[in-house]
Amino acid sequence: MLPPAASSGPFDLAFGLPLHPLAVHVPVVLLPLGALSVLLMLVVPRWRAQLAWPVVAVLGIAAVGSLAAKLSGEALAARVGAPGQHQELGNWLVAMAWILFAATLAWWLWQRKRRRQRRATGVTGVIVGIVLGTLAAASLIVTVLTGHTGATSVWGGLAADAAPAAAPSASASAGGSEGTGGISIGEVAQHDDSASCWVAIEGTVYDLTGWIAQHPGGPDRILGVCGTDATDEFGTQHTGQAAPAEQLSQFAIGELADR
Repeated sequence: MLPPAASSGPFDLAFGLPLHPLAVHVPVVLLPLGALSVLLMLVVPRWRAQLAWPVVAVLGIAAVGSLAAKLSGEALAARVGAPGQHQELGNWLVAMAWILFAATLAWWLWQRKRRRQRRATGVTGVIVGIVLGTLAAASLIVTVLTGHTGATSVWGGLAADAAPAAAPSASASAGGSEGTGGISIGEVAQHDDSASCWVAIEGTVYDLTGWIAQHPGGPDRILGVCGTDATDEFGTQHTGQAAPAEQLSQFAIGELADR
C-alpha cells in the first residue's frame, strides 16, 4: 500500500498505482529515438526530407512526456521521499528534451528555407550541425544517467540483498554480541561513518553501510544517524509508510541489548 501524499493531483496516481513509472516510458523511449534520428539526419543529408517532420513530432511528444514524468515524479516523491540525484537529473532531462525539440525544429525550418533559395550549406551550416549534434548526444547521455539513477533508487537496495543478509552474523560475531543479550548501544556508536554505519531503530540494529549511496533521499540523511538510536528520526520521516519499513528489515543484524 502506498503511503498517503500531502496532496494529490492529476499526476499522482493512475488506477491506484503511481503514475511516474508509466510516464517515464515516454521520454526514456522517445527522446533517445529522436536524438539518434537527429544524428542520422546530420550524417545522411538525403534522408532529411523524409525523416525531419516525424523526428520533430517524436521530439515534441518526448518533451511533453518529460514534463509529465517530472510532475508525476514530484507527486511520487511526496509519498516516498525525494530521490536525490535522480530528481536533479530529471530536471536536466526536461530542459534537454525541450531544447533539442526547439533546436531541431528551428534547424529544419532553416534548412528548408536554404533549399528553396538554392543556397549551399557552407561553414554556418557545418557549425549549426555540430551544435545540434552535440545537443542530441547530450540528450542521450542525460537520458541514460537519469534512467540509471532512477533504477538504482528503486532496485539498488534489493539487488544488494544478498550482501546485507550475509553480513549480520559476521558483524555480530566480530563484535561478540550474538548470544549475549543483543548489541549494545555503545557498540552501535562505534559504527558511525560511511565505512561502517549501524543504526538502532525500535529495538533492532541495522547495518546500513550498503544503503547509504542508494537512499532515495540522499546519503546525508543516513550518515546523519549512523551510530545512533534513530527511532524518532525514522518515525518522523516515514510514519505510515510500508515500503521504507519493509526495505529497512533487509538490513537487520540483531536486537538492541537492554539498556
